[in-house]
This record gives sequence, structure tokens and C-alpha cells, in this order.
Amino acid sequence: MMKRQVMRRGFRPARFAAVRAASGLVTVAVLATGGVALAGGTAAAEQGAMIVPASGTITGSPNGYCRSGNSHDGFDIAGPTGASVKASADGTVRQSDNAASPGNRVVIDHAGGWETRYLHLNSRAVSTGQKVKKGQVIGTIGSTGHSTGPHLHFQVERNDVVIRDSSLLNNFRCGSAVSQGKTISYSFPGLPGGGGVVDAYPTLREGDRGDAVKSLQTHLVTAGHSVEKDGVFGAKTLAAVKAFQKKIGTGVDGVVGPKTWGALLTAPAKGTKLREGSTGTEVEYLQRGLNATLGRSLDVDGKLGAASKAAVIAYQKSRGLAADGVVGPTTWAALKSGK
Repeated sequence: MMKRQVMRRGFRPARFAAVRAASGLVTVAVLATGGVALAGGTAAAEQGAMIVPASGTITGSPNGYCRSGNSHDGFDIAGPTGASVKASADGTVRQSDNAASPGNRVVIDHAGGWETRYLHLNSRAVSTGQKVKKGQVIGTIGSTGHSTGPHLHFQVERNDVVIRDSSLLNNFRCGSAVSQGKTISYSFPGLPGGGGVVDAYPTLREGDRGDAVKSLQTHLVTAGHSVEKDGVFGAKTLAAVKAFQKKIGTGVDGVVGPKTWGALLTAPAKGTKLREGSTGTEVEYLQRGLNATLGRSLDVDGKLGAASKAAVIAYQKSRGLAADGVVGPTTWAALKSGK
């Protein structure tokens, strides 16, 4: 029953935030109790974006531990040692390793910027870089690392933001039983079977590959950095990202999240004052930046209409700016500096 930690190549401090349905993180732990039937591999995956990775009874939620009410940032689901743990969605194994706090862990990257993490495993059945399918056994429940008993610690993350949306939490109510393979009733934009569209601006970091990385590299070149547009997030791309982050005055971690994407996408903009009714290339830069920073799906049509104005106001409010829907020097500066 560990507190939530965001883990990529080791631990880093957790970042907590209230979230919308489109992005976030949830933690689930599975603790051993008697009488829970978990036949390894017998539960078939249902259709849907993500499935429950193991069966059991909920003993904790992000609202607190079910009995004590003490602070807790995830779900606990009772289950015995050795019970199978299955991948919640198709993806690629980012990590399959052992570390002090999480013990045996598996981290899987999915479409649309989503990730799932499986900690304290007794055993791991997959390796780093391996492609996995939803419902595939990836390990077994255990009690390795910092753990009070045999359990699975399961996390679902998108863009490093915690999901506390009630429609997700309703799937894991205190005292309720959950079944391995059952569809999680929640919209997961960008995942097959989920809602919304594939995220054009997923969180990227060293080691990632694909079209999104190539897009990142293209924007880095536009911003004046020399990188090869090969779709591989290697050392040179990492150096360019850090240089860009240092230049704009944001946190220099080499990870391209919503704020860095927003700054990159608005970097070419001249900063022309915009308001409802404005048109042109500057509006397109603005719309792309808002889509990346806020996770919106505005039409990039170069027309600042009602939807774009509403997104501007939402951004201004979230950054403590005057929420007038007018994109002046202060709003441009915030976007361009990754705020």
C-alpha cells in the first residue's frame, strides 16, 4: 500500500493535481486476502479501452484507505500471491525491472500518451521493449519492494496528471469486488475502444520513437535547434529539448509534456494581439498551443471563434491571468514560456 510515486527510470517526486477526464493518473494496489478466486489466464478481456488487471476487493481509493480514511492516492484490491496480472491495454513495455521501493515492476506505454504501471510483482513475464496485448499475462501478484503484504500496485497515467474524476473512481468503490478482464468504464482518449482522438502531443522522453518524435524534432528545428528528424528520441534530441527548456525558462528535465509542447508550437508566433474574430497563421499557432497545453481538440482553422475564445479564457484562468479571451503580450508570453 505505497503512496503514489511517478516512476520512470527510477523514482521522482509525485505531482498531484485535480484533473479532467482526458488525462491523468490513478494508482491501484492489490492486497492479499483469503477466498479470492484468481485463476491465472482464465478471464477473457472484454471490449473497451482498458481492463482491470487483477481480481479482488477494493480496500483503498484516492479518497483514502477504506478502513482508516488515512491519506491514500490510489486503489487497493485484495488478491493472493501468485495470481496473474494482465496488461490493461495494448502497448510496449517501457520498463521491466526491480527497484527498492516498487520491487518488481512493469511499465507499459500505450497509445495517446497513456501508461500503466504494475508494481510489487512476485514475478515478471515480460521484458523491456516487448510488445504486449490487452489481457496478456505480464506477471503475478507479490509483495516485493516496500510493501505491507502481497499486492499489485497498478497505475494509469496520461501526461503525468492525476485523474480524480468520479466516473473513473466509481469503477473501484471501497468494499466492491472487481474482476480481472472487466472493462474499466471510463473514456480513455486515444486508446482503441476509448473516446476522443489520438493525442497528437503525447508526453515524450529519451528512448521514444515514432511520428510524434519526428513532429517534436521538426518543431525543435523550427525553434532553431539542430537535430535529425529521424523519429528517434536520442541523445541529440534530448540535448535540444533541454536547451529549449532552458531558453524559455521552464523546468529543464528533457521530458516533453503539455507545457513544453505548447511552448514549441507557439514559438514561431510573432505575438500579434488576437481576439474573437481574428484570423490567420497567428491564430493557428495559438490553437495548436492550446490543444497541446490544455489537451483540447480545437479545429486548427486559423479562425478565433467561440470555441477558441473559450479555450483562451480557460488557459488564462488556469494561469492566473486576466481572463478576457484576448491574446495579448501576457498570454503569449505565458504560452511561449511553457506556463
